[in-house]
Amino acid sequence: MVASFDRSFCECQGGLFFDHMHQFSSLIEGAFLSHLQNGLEPSFNYDALPELWDEAKNNFEPGDEDYVDLDGDILQRFLIELLEGSGAFEAPGSLMDPGGPGMTSSMSLLFSENPSEVIRKALRQLSIELKEVQGKFQP
Repeated sequence: MVASFDRSFCECQGGLFFDHMHQFSSLIEGAFLSHLQNGLEPSFNYDALPELWDEAKNNFEPGDEDYVDLDGDILQRFLIELLEGSGAFEAPGSLMDPGGPGMTSSMSLLFSENPSEVIRKALRQLSIELKEVQGKFQP
């Protein structure tokens, strides 16, 4: 299993990706923070990445120059898109985790014959995407 995502609570709950999620979010946070500090407006290729950028930019506090907030729902959608683009496939149908009263979750389970390879490809693709971003100065 590549990843088990709780879509309701925006959490990665398992799979090999669970141990790598911090790597992915740290790369994005670092790149976004650099762009925000330098007044650059990047353009991205992935559908959810521009939305993630807009949320981070709108929530950025210039006094908090060492931190950028990533919206959990948008980040999760982006990571699923990235992992699927790197060879993972989502289990078909609607999956629910009953979890108890008020804790029912919609789940996304991503699989692959070789989860390590999917994660490696996704990390490489993310690194390339963040390095190749074309930014322009925001006055």
